[in-house]
Amino acid sequence: MDKDLQRCIDLLKENDDDLRKSAENVLLSICQNILYRPNDKQYRKVRLDDDVVIEKLLPTVGAMECLFDVGFIEAADCLVLPKETSLLKLKALHNSVAKSLGMTTYVANNIDNYNLMPKCSTPEEKRFFTSILGNFHYVLQYEDPALQEKARKLIPITELEIATMSRIREIQKRIKLREANLDKHVKERLSESDIDTKDLFIMELMHWFKYKFFTWMDNPKCSACFGDSEHYQDVASEDPKCSRIEIHRCTNCQALIKFPRYTDPEPLLTLRRGRCGEWTNVFTLFCRALGYDARLVHDVTDHIWTEVWSMQEKRWIHVDPCEDVMDRPLMYEKGWKKKLVYIIAFSKDEVQDVTWRYTCDQLSVMQRRNICSESILLQFIESLNKHRQCSRDYSAFRREYVIKRRLSELVETIRMPEEQNSNDKSNETYEERSSGSLAWRLARGEVTEPSPETSYTWDISTYGETFHMYYSIIKDVYKVTDIDGKVQLELCGWQSGVNSMKGGIFRKVENDWKMVYLARSPGEISGQLKWNFEVKDPNLCVSTFSLQAWVRVFYGAKVTWQIEAFFNDTDPSKPLVFPIKNCGNYRTDYLKGSIKLVLTATVFGSQGDSAWQHSQLFRQSLGSEEDRSLIINIQLKKR
Repeated sequence: MDKDLQRCIDLLKENDDDLRKSAENVLLSICQNILYRPNDKQYRKVRLDDDVVIEKLLPTVGAMECLFDVGFIEAADCLVLPKETSLLKLKALHNSVAKSLGMTTYVANNIDNYNLMPKCSTPEEKRFFTSILGNFHYVLQYEDPALQEKARKLIPITELEIATMSRIREIQKRIKLREANLDKHVKERLSESDIDTKDLFIMELMHWFKYKFFTWMDNPKCSACFGDSEHYQDVASEDPKCSRIEIHRCTNCQALIKFPRYTDPEPLLTLRRGRCGEWTNVFTLFCRALGYDARLVHDVTDHIWTEVWSMQEKRWIHVDPCEDVMDRPLMYEKGWKKKLVYIIAFSKDEVQDVTWRYTCDQLSVMQRRNICSESILLQFIESLNKHRQCSRDYSAFRREYVIKRRLSELVETIRMPEEQNSNDKSNETYEERSSGSLAWRLARGEVTEPSPETSYTWDISTYGETFHMYYSIIKDVYKVTDIDGKVQLELCGWQSGVNSMKGGIFRKVENDWKMVYLARSPGEISGQLKWNFEVKDPNLCVSTFSLQAWVRVFYGAKVTWQIEAFFNDTDPSKPLVFPIKNCGNYRTDYLKGSIKLVLTATVFGSQGDSAWQHSQLFRQSLGSEEDRSLIINIQLKKR
């Protein structure tokens, strides 16, 4: 390092730790902004009247000296780094400060890539290419050995290996049963040789990551009163590990809560919360720490996930840790209804445009891809890959392996349009997005409003004189069983057993609190569900009715229950109505002789933007092993 710069850095060390670290964070941000965007004039200016400069740099011995030594000069009310100034000293300052703060220095080590930037005709095109450059540098942080070691220590590898082996044994049993039942002339599609332990381990890792390690964060809880909050504003962050800070306001006590959006995975290993960016950031690090070839996949319509290279299948496999979904690349287009444009994958080896893996409507996507020409994008990607793979520390063996892997991917891409438009693919069903609040997903257009159209009626006389039904909110399934517990009927989805609903009732999964329940939609004053039970056998009628239902209410919200009874000899428009005061343990024989029952649950009350979730039907912990959120027993008798 240059002696003069070393002298300035030594001066920094003479300050107390808090003052030094504060100044080093500002210096690091200045260096990174310039190294990320060396041709952008706005990042080469440091305003002297800026509060950060006044409060962080000026009081710190050596801070301003560092800026002057790397080439900044005074100009009116600011310092400017002239365009012709070499960035070597700036890079050295960046590396030294990053080391002092315990950070990696991959960004500064790749500034030469910016010479590969194509000429841009529009600001949008420049932003697009700059983001590709930034992400290509960004993924190198996953290669830090110390960071990988921290990540590995957090993964319950033995537990996941046991779960993987259990899954393998279950698959083997199914294969053997299938082989025993198959005609000898029929070739089985799956054999034991097709089972790959590493691919199945990723499934277990992803499931553990979603349900036991990381939590989704819509709006943080108030640290003062533990109430709900809503987004207020975003502010810039001085911490180079953090892209920005969201400020949320408590809807109860009006306190302000900070939610830093970290881009560095290291603090996220401790915080373990965020949205898709934070989720995929840490999950991709975990994959790399375990030795998988993994890459970060960025959809410019605003989502991020991971791809993992399968040695067994010789292809990249889609993995979305937010959704606990693997190998369902058409999920975003078919399930979330996304209008895809550019989907770019970034690994330590290469950048690739992988859009075509995620769409079966290539023509529409091509019509939307208008930021830059396809040839310029392809040339830019190829130049970045060549630069990375021809660098001094890149091995010839690795280069040969990556080239072969890329050829396999190209062959898959050629076959993809035909396969994705095949009958088998078109008949698949794809779920809408599950992560994030309903309001947030609706605003992004990734789900549709819950449909109020449902009209199921339970014929309780089908099962003899005893009808026993329960609903599990965790598994989201209804089951009718006999007196021995044998399942006689199973309906998947809470809507499948409901006769009618109002208020946009939906199933809410709180991954941060590990809870699940039914609630009315945001903005709705109330919500209502009705279940119909009929005795269609003319020789039977109701004798007794019992109900057990789990509910929770907060902040003055309410859940009310009632049952309407219809009799043969009464006006069908005027049923007898019985309010249910204790839904946790209700039993009555007042319904004796009825032939139709309508059970109604109504959720309402509370105030504020979060009032919709203050009255919760069937609330249960996701970790509950035996969940019977709703239990209904109806005893029948002969007329």
